[in-house]
Amino acid sequence: MTLSPELAGPLLTDADVHQRVDALIGRATQDRCVWLLLVDGDRRQTPVVMPLEDSPLRPDRRLVDGLREVLSGLVDQLATGAGPGSCVFVLERLGPVRVGAADEEWAEALVDAATGAGLGSLGVFSSTTAGIRRLR
Repeated sequence: MTLSPELAGPLLTDADVHQRVDALIGRATQDRCVWLLLVDGDRRQTPVVMPLEDSPLRPDRRLVDGLREVLSGLVDQLATGAGPGSCVFVLERLGPVRVGAADEEWAEALVDAATGAGLGSLGVFSSTTAGIRRLR
């Protein structure tokens, strides 16, 4: 059964977010893909799930600046009476579960892109062949 984000419940807790990432992305099947999930101010995930395939090992400034610009254009569409929208990021990569310096750099850059655009961040996760793990 395929999960339909627009019909799923709101992401009210960290556990809700973790379960949604596990259901939508799951264990890594490809290397170096950054996934973006958009969440509105009511904490409901939009149907947009965007993969940024063939992402560099470490965050590239141009890519992160471009992401911030794209996210800035979505601020009004994600805002509701309850508040601004948010992002959930997933770093999909093959390899060990161990979190490395590149993962930490990506997590910081992605949160900075979201907050710089005026959005919140509900978490940055890594997806490896061993499963899903919260980085931030």
